[in-house]
Amino acid sequence: MQNSCYQRIKKVSLDFVESMKIGHTPGVYSKEPNEGESFYGSYHAAHVLDLFGELSRYSEKDLDRWASQFTRRQTEQGYFSKHESDKKRIRSIEEMEPAWHYTRGNIWALRVLGRKAEKELSFLEPLLNAEKLYDWVKHYNWENSWSAGNQVLAAATALFAHRDWFGGSEVNDLMEKGMYKALEELQDPETGFWGTQFGADLPNGLFGTIHVVPIYFALGWPLKHLERCVDSTLACQLPDGSFWPGGSDCPDFDGAYQLVNLMALTDYRREDVEVACRKYLAHALQHESEDGVGWLLHRKDSELADWVPRPHWIWKEGDKMASAELRDEDPNREKIMLGSWFYPLSIALVSEFLGDTGYEGNYQYNANSLHVCNVFNGALNNENKDT
Repeated sequence: MQNSCYQRIKKVSLDFVESMKIGHTPGVYSKEPNEGESFYGSYHAAHVLDLFGELSRYSEKDLDRWASQFTRRQTEQGYFSKHESDKKRIRSIEEMEPAWHYTRGNIWALRVLGRKAEKELSFLEPLLNAEKLYDWVKHYNWENSWSAGNQVLAAATALFAHRDWFGGSEVNDLMEKGMYKALEELQDPETGFWGTQFGADLPNGLFGTIHVVPIYFALGWPLKHLERCVDSTLACQLPDGSFWPGGSDCPDFDGAYQLVNLMALTDYRREDVEVACRKYLAHALQHESEDGVGWLLHRKDSELADWVPRPHWIWKEGDKMASAELRDEDPNREKIMLGSWFYPLSIALVSEFLGDTGYEGNYQYNANSLHVCNVFNGALNNENKDT
């Protein structure tokens, strides 16, 4: 029998997912209260249910119907888009910037559901060359490590899907010769983060780095500058245990993910990291909604004056750089589906590391979704290939 703390956060998370369900068709969810059907609602719901092993309750037919929410968004070129006008649009690799993040989410959702895309990912063709892949990774402005790392992780996601779904046996080799080579040149040996030598501050470097290191874990690449990386991550934690003023689901998960995975690779400052993880757990629990349904955007003991709006990096059509969209400062927005994935996932990680918190449980880590790819369940060299 699982412990009561684990059972509680499982219930809190699943009850929010259930509250966001729309109608009776499997896989149709809102992202947040009082909204209609949302891709992000359906995508994150799959991840929350998968984390707690609940997808096994669905029939193959229902999983197929859920997956259709994503496959219908695939274009003829293989990328994914919510715009009907993109169905037959052929994008150059330069024109893919606005589509990478959405494509990544659809692929992760399909992989979690054990399904695959219907059309081959032909938009990747320009990157199926090590030299071109190297140049593509290096072309980003890594001063904004957060934004650049997001795009690179999306490309890695698509390349893994090309390998596992469509027989792209060359992917591991070209990623090592192209992507790995570029990323090694972009890591800052002084901080262990990506982008800080180009002007990114430590938090931005952290949020970029956690989009890079899952690729390393998935392919078993050696991660360098571990001690500096530990120092830098600890320096990003705020006194209340969070990684963003007032707390924020994405940065908070990022900090916890980084600390726990680093401790799977080094014992450097282990006692300090244990303290940091206990502080983080206490912080994460401050996002548990008092009504027992879901996880709050901001700490429940915080006030509006404590919040700093978190940028959502948006690539607009034709732009050469991402722009920041600020939307988490609205006091009327309390919960979104992402928080009901990231807070229990980060609690799962820190409790597994600490081992004595009472929040240990039967969490399911599905490395096919790279935010759930850790040192201890990585190695996606076709070992975790889905059908």
